[in-house]
Amino acid sequence: MSVCAVRVASSGCRRTLLGLACLSLLLAFGGVVNAGQRLRATGEFTSAEECGRCHQDIHRYWKTSMHAQSSDNPRFQQAFQKAKGDTGKDPGCLTCHAPAAVYMQDASWQKKTSWEGVTCDFCHSVRSIRQGQGLPFVVEPGIVKTGPLKGAKPTAHDAAYSAAYTSSTICAPCHQYTNDKKHDVLSTYAEWQASGYPAKGTTCQTCHMRSATGHVVDPKVARASTSTLNLHEMPGGHSVTELNRALLAQVQAERHGETVDITVTVTNRGAGHKVPTGSPLRAIVMVVEADNAAGSRQTAARTFGRVVVDSAGQELNDEAGVFQRAARTVSDNRLAPGERRTERFSFPMPSSAPVRALARFYYRYAPDAGTRPDPGTPFLSVSAWLNAVSK
Repeated sequence: MSVCAVRVASSGCRRTLLGLACLSLLLAFGGVVNAGQRLRATGEFTSAEECGRCHQDIHRYWKTSMHAQSSDNPRFQQAFQKAKGDTGKDPGCLTCHAPAAVYMQDASWQKKTSWEGVTCDFCHSVRSIRQGQGLPFVVEPGIVKTGPLKGAKPTAHDAAYSAAYTSSTICAPCHQYTNDKKHDVLSTYAEWQASGYPAKGTTCQTCHMRSATGHVVDPKVARASTSTLNLHEMPGGHSVTELNRALLAQVQAERHGETVDITVTVTNRGAGHKVPTGSPLRAIVMVVEADNAAGSRQTAARTFGRVVVDSAGQELNDEAGVFQRAARTVSDNRLAPGERRTERFSFPMPSSAPVRALARFYYRYAPDAGTRPDPGTPFLSVSAWLNAVSK
């Protein structure tokens, strides 16, 4: 501060410019100084913004994640308010969508961390998991942050290793849900358990928290020996990249007279659970098309997903209804881990022109009744050509 004050005492424009430069430096380094200070033990969860002072890259990834948006996104709020209105009580969604609010008993959401969704400090305050309990996470907010790293010695807080962070068990409480009707609305964890992935040591984190470029701690705060971190964006079913990792598709076409037969083979090659997983209102739509140079086009579609009904047999097509009233699954043709499915189609098509056989895949999520996107978000396409037949 004193150095800057002396320089500002110079004359004219140089004095002004140097003063502004010093002010900028003070502001910039002020963030680093704050980042290096130890956190105060308040007994409550620390805001993600505070965590981001030191863990800038992790915070940047997390900020774009569905976890960060789990409490304040409009779709969730709409479904949550509808569920409360239907039952006249708290439907229990907040345990996973706004866990800090629940564990701090912040019923009116007055604290900042209540609005931060699955916020940093909640996950890194978990000590253990209680399966099947109303409050499944045993948490201890405070100066000690738990995680998957052994021997970490941060300056701003204490750290402790926990095996929970290297196990799929930590994901289970929020990705496996049975409602009051004893129906498994969410079955992702059970799907993973039934697959061959646990035997191979492949956890949820293996796929959804891959190594990414970045620093665990900002180099201005502390130097680290690596420039990689676990991806806190945690991409899942909404991610086009993850969908392409999960599914492999091949298409073949053959002529039989004036008919074109198309075979599409789809394989769940990369997901340790069914595709799609999660809410029954998620689906994969495959649109198959035969298109010839003469302008003739034929299409057909297959949908991979679940259909759930209530106790009266009425199909449920809104998120609040699914979570509250789903009583049984009437159909489920999703692709299990490692499953290879063959779908066949036949189209009348003149043999006098070449034909392109095309299969397009779309991800469709329709959490609100009457707003089902058709067919959804495109993420994969494969094609094959047939030549014309000379007569």
